Order: sequence, then structure tokens, then C-alpha cells
Amino acid sequence: MNRLTSTSAAVALALFGTMSSAMAADYEVTVTNLTSGIYFTPVIASAHAPSVAMFRSGTAASAELQAIAEGGNVAPMAALLESIGASVATGDGLVGPGQSVTVTIQDSGDADNSVLSVTSMLLPTNDGFLGLNSVPLPGAGDPATRSWNVNGYDAGTEANDELVGSGAPGEAGFPAPPPVVASGTGTGGHGIPAEIEGFVHIHRNVLGDFDSEGGASDINSVVHRWLNPVARVTVTRLDDGTGEGSAPSAITGLNGVAYSTSSIEIFWDRATSSDSIVTAYDIYRNGTLIDTRDALSFFDDSLRAGVEYEYEVRAVDANGETGPSSTVSVSTFE
Repeated sequence: MNRLTSTSAAVALALFGTMSSAMAADYEVTVTNLTSGIYFTPVIASAHAPSVAMFRSGTAASAELQAIAEGGNVAPMAALLESIGASVATGDGLVGPGQSVTVTIQDSGDADNSVLSVTSMLLPTNDGFLGLNSVPLPGAGDPATRSWNVNGYDAGTEANDELVGSGAPGEAGFPAPPPVVASGTGTGGHGIPAEIEGFVHIHRNVLGDFDSEGGASDINSVVHRWLNPVARVTVTRLDDGTGEGSAPSAITGLNGVAYSTSSIEIFWDRATSSDSIVTAYDIYRNGTLIDTRDALSFFDDSLRAGVEYEYEVRAVDANGETGPSSTVSVSTFE
């Protein structure tokens, strides 16, 4: 039995009815923070065999998952996955509200690494994490890009007292790096009454309070509460199986502004391509392709008043390869 299936039921044997058609390939994984006030610690993404999982709901978390969920430490999980032949990539720094981070999972040569898992700690929480668990990677005959909306989970390894602490596994409290403190966390709380659940489950959300120097919680209930999903994960297969090249990168800096009851403009930063040049950008509104252009902005008019529109932008290179999508939602004036 491999170490992933023997250390904990949370990193468990997972027998699926079907196998993915994914073959050995490189994958670009983009994690977008969909919350308005939560930060993600450095993400870990892994292509691995369907027989293992980073976590499973309803079972106890492994020590490796606990290290992520309580302190954002991805190193133990990365080492464990790599020891069984999984491909692993980790990000750097905190991912703030509305921001994205992209990592590349390198081909390990193991065609059995056909599913994807992604996780990262949610701050400020005691032991909350975003969790994408063993989803099929796009295979050679599949569309190159897939996306999933991802929920927040509770590792069940620490009581949710909602107090600033060390962030070390087994020690009470959540870490509070400067960006999280600046977002509105407090100090001096006496703690939310809570017990350790002992199993992984969907996070109940935080309670928080309005007192930055006392009260029950060190979490700001206005800033730091959220609704699921907390993240969107987009994966793009970079190699079509022939070794002919890679897709362009995801765009960055996508944002938008409403000018009136009928007009919106979106803006973004230029994408790159490792073995070609980016020649255009596909622009979608609410899932429908509306324009392809070589520009870094798009003005949309003749819209309806008081309606939220979701825009998606993908880079296209000279080889015809399409990069992963980035999205932004903007509402017209009422």
C-alpha cells in the first residue's frame, strides 16, 4: 500500500467507475479568488492517479492536509505526492480577492496521472481550505480547457475559535500576515465557542464580529464572510500529444467598468506564448463569443440597464492555440 493510502483516510483509496482518457502532458492551472475579502495561501496543484486523493469529505484529514488548512504549508503534501510519482506545482505568495495565480504541472511521464486536485488555505480561518478533489484532466481527445467552481472546506482539525494565533498544526489560532491584517482582522477577542469536528466537511463560513480590539472574534464579519464557491480553477492541456507546442498563457489584470445603463468596457494585460506570438483575444459575454480582436480592451454597448454581465477573455496565438480563460463580472447602471 502506498503512503498516501496508509497515512490517513483523508488521503484515501478512491476507486472510480471510469478512467480518464488523459495521457502524459503538461497542464496550466489557474486559480481565481472569487471572494471579496478572503485570501488564499500559496496553492498546490497535482496531477495524480485516481487511486489517491488529497482529501475526502467525511473522513479525518491527513497531517499533510492539516499543515495546509491550518498554516498554508504545502511542502509536506508536495513531498508526499511526489513520493508516489504524482506531478506537483505550487504557487507563491497570497492570492487576494479577485486575483488569480497560474502554475504549470510538468509532465512526469506517468500516464496514470489522469486526475487533478488543487487546494490552499483560506485566510482568515482556523482550518479552512479550498478543495478541488480528483477531477478528470482533459485528455488528448477532449477540449483543451476545463473549469470548475470550487467550494471552501473545513479540515476538522482545529476548533474554529476565530482568534489570531500561530498557524502551526495543533496550535490554536489562524496566521495573520500583513495583507490579511490590513483587510480588517482584529485582536483581543475571547474566542467563539467551538469544538474540533474531526473530519473534513463543507465550511460553515465564519461568524466574526464588529469589534477590532475585543469581542468574540478577531475576524471582521463584514469583510470576511463568504458564499460558496470561493474559487474557480481552470486547467488547460498544453501538449496535444504530438509535442507540437504550448498554448498561450492566461491574460492577467482583467477588470471592467460600467459607464452607463447600456455600456461597459473591459481591460486586460497582454498574454504570452512560449513558442509563438499572441495574435488576438477571444471575448465572450455570458458564454457566447462576441468578438475576436488584437487589442487590450473591449467596449460593449446596447446592453440592458441594471444587469450583471460576465465577460471571458482568452488569448489566441499564431498557431491557433487558445489559452485558458479569465473572467470578470460587471453590472450596468440601473
